[in-house]
Amino acid sequence: MAAAACLTVTSCAAADGDGTSGSQASKSEANLAAAKEVVETYSKPTPFPVDRPLTRGLAPNQRISFMQCASPFCALLAQLYGMGTKTMGTAPVDTVKGGHSADGVQSALSSITADGPAALLLPAVNLGSVGASIKKVNQAGIPIVGAGVMGGPKQGIDAPINGPINYERQGTILADWAVVTGGGDANIVWYRNPELDFTKVSTQAFTKELKKNCPGCTVRYVDIPLSAIGTTAPSRVVSDLQAHPDTDIALFSSLETATGLPPALRSAGITDVKIAGSAPVPANLQDMKNGGIDAAVGLDAGVLAFTQLDAAVRLATDQPLADAQKAGEVPLQLITKEDLPADVSKGFSAYPDFVQRFSKLWAKARKAG
Repeated sequence: MAAAACLTVTSCAAADGDGTSGSQASKSEANLAAAKEVVETYSKPTPFPVDRPLTRGLAPNQRISFMQCASPFCALLAQLYGMGTKTMGTAPVDTVKGGHSADGVQSALSSITADGPAALLLPAVNLGSVGASIKKVNQAGIPIVGAGVMGGPKQGIDAPINGPINYERQGTILADWAVVTGGGDANIVWYRNPELDFTKVSTQAFTKELKKNCPGCTVRYVDIPLSAIGTTAPSRVVSDLQAHPDTDIALFSSLETATGLPPALRSAGITDVKIAGSAPVPANLQDMKNGGIDAAVGLDAGVLAFTQLDAAVRLATDQPLADAQKAGEVPLQLITKEDLPADVSKGFSAYPDFVQRFSKLWAKARKAG
């Protein structure tokens, strides 16, 4: 997988997926104006994704299932689903834990298929490894609402919420932030999680944008396994940066990988590397407040979770999806610590009033459910 993820501008140099790319282009060739335009555009939130009310809710005997992965982000989604079902006035989501492995995910999907829920909420699984299980869910007539799944209706995902379009944007935004922050000759490392399909999408977009706007920048690609998140990931990153002391900027395709990193960097005496990434979890946001992370492409987890629930009910009750739900869009915003609320325990929200917004959209569903 590491070999497959290496792009044409990258030379895969080691078994861990480390590679470098760059050119002898002049610093003056960097298109700073174009990079700044992207940074400025996404420093404001993208549009709210749901623009039509639900006309009815689930029947009393209908329930929604969630295949929960092992990451902290999945745990956050589970909490937010609880808020959402309470707001909607429907039964709590049934959660089945799938763990880290493909076998665990397949087992969880088999259990959910046997239960026959009204809809399935699916996190960012690798469709290539669980495609047969997804097909069985489809054959059972259970609609699937994704959250970071890199597929659409052709792959069995009826509503690809937070789909490929969002990860293309994330990669593009991080590339231009690096250009604006580091200048035309920045030395960048891009940390990715090869088990997650969305990593490939954001990596390709990042590489394309960086090559376009900063031909003089240098970039390395380093793989961090999903199992290292929350365990050995900080030490892996510290060791990599110690081995490459010229690195100016460290970017993470999933900022969750950087959980616990700032104190590890301080202990190692590494204080001059700028850090940013996508989809920060609450621990990352706290580190940002404390100055350990410089920026992030904030994914609105609350709107994501509520948009999924909204889509699940629409699919289960034959109501049309909103255009953004079909496209897979949820709000994104390039954020720094100045954009954070006092309480970051529920994650970042580009729309802090999202509960009130959805409550209004779901008013008829509560009465007609």
